[in-house]
Amino acid sequence: MGIATETLHAKKREVQGSRACRRLRKEGQVPAVLYGHKEAAVPIQVSAEELETAVRRRSRMFELHLGSKHDVVLLKELQYDSFGDEVVHADFVRIAMDETLTLEVPILLKGVPKIEHTVLQQTLANVEVECLPKDIPETIVAQVADMVEGESRKVGLLLAPEGVKILTDPEVIFATLTTIIEEVVAAAPAPEEGAGVEPEVIGRKLEAEEGEEEAAEGEEKPKAKEKKE
Repeated sequence: MGIATETLHAKKREVQGSRACRRLRKEGQVPAVLYGHKEAAVPIQVSAEELETAVRRRSRMFELHLGSKHDVVLLKELQYDSFGDEVVHADFVRIAMDETLTLEVPILLKGVPKIEHTVLQQTLANVEVECLPKDIPETIVAQVADMVEGESRKVGLLLAPEGVKILTDPEVIFATLTTIIEEVVAAAPAPEEGAGVEPEVIGRKLEAEEGEEEAAEGEEKPKAKEKKE
């Protein structure tokens, strides 16, 4: 099943520049560009709410209403702010329904291998495909529940929907099931009975203290004798 086509309304953007674009965003509009199909590029603006709602539904193909002209367009690129929250710019390309397209489609991993001490990693987010606009898939689904420990899955194993050709190198790995290595820290061996350095140090310390006391007593005795004289 291909992606749905939604209606999107646009206006020609009369002013350009970063300051004008910031003003448009404050007014709830997204600056955009419409190009392709051997026609001149046109700066446009679309409703931020309308576009973001469509993006949440994973819509990529639109019937774009620009004045009295209606074009079938593909959402080619979205740019977000530094926080990744707000759409700040969009690119739309005109397409013809009878012409093949080349675009990227997300890989969706389905299922979870039930093997203890393993972790499933997706190493490739998208694949490049070729198809007619009506056949553009939302995702390329990969069943991974049957993966075994240490296994890697390559693009060549992906099953494309009817009318879709995968162009990405079939040898590229898109998922792996790796073993979690648990580090065991060995406990330090207990010292043998009667062994160790600390008793010797303590013994030397006690001997030193006794020597200091004897020396102190020796110094005091002559002073007491001098008093008797």
